Amino acid sequence: MKIAVFGATGPTGQQVVIQALAKEGTEVRALVRDPDKMTSLVEPHEKLHIHKVDLTKPEEFATHLHGVDVVLSCLGGRAGIFNPCSVYTDTIVPIVTAMRQANVKRLICITSWGAKDEPGLPWVISWFLKPTFLRNVLANMGEMEDYLAEKCSDINYTVVKPPGLSKDPVSEKEILTREGQFVENAANSIARADLARFMIACLDTEDFNHKLVAVGVPK
Repeated sequence: MKIAVFGATGPTGQQVVIQALAKEGTEVRALVRDPDKMTSLVEPHEKLHIHKVDLTKPEEFATHLHGVDVVLSCLGGRAGIFNPCSVYTDTIVPIVTAMRQANVKRLICITSWGAKDEPGLPWVISWFLKPTFLRNVLANMGEMEDYLAEKCSDINYTVVKPPGLSKDPVSEKEILTREGQFVENAANSIARADLARFMIACLDTEDFNHKLVAVGVPK
């Protein structure tokens, strides 16, 4: 299987690359802005191919998607209470454009718990994070989810939605899942390594096709 990873130099993207390379029969194309940074973060591997890309030019980086089975996007960003955020829509649109040009149909990407409102959403998200610190980020995540649902019926997407993210090492904890905006009775954080573990597991299942799937681990 050949996969392409956007955001491979980020903390979650690194975990996705490392775990994908450990998976038998998987070849990884890391599509990054700074190849030197990538080589400083991940050991050289015969199945790892690093390509410099400009996300504003999908017609150019589409060439690196030819022959790819699955695209994984670990791109994301932060914004303050008063600063607008558009990184999620600004990146997913050119990625999908390039996928269409290269005839790649499978996409796995990341947003977060609470990107959109849903009854039962944990109070800390509804009453604290959404109105304040994460307001603009979560809003843009929701816009990305809407874009995929409304304009990407030809793309077999899975949007993986974790709660808070930690630097803990990969574990053997059960990954709890729920189609929606959060997972009931789950811890309020998950290790980035375990998030990557779930994303890699999605390569081998159709259970989450065309779904927004919230993930978590037991409390």
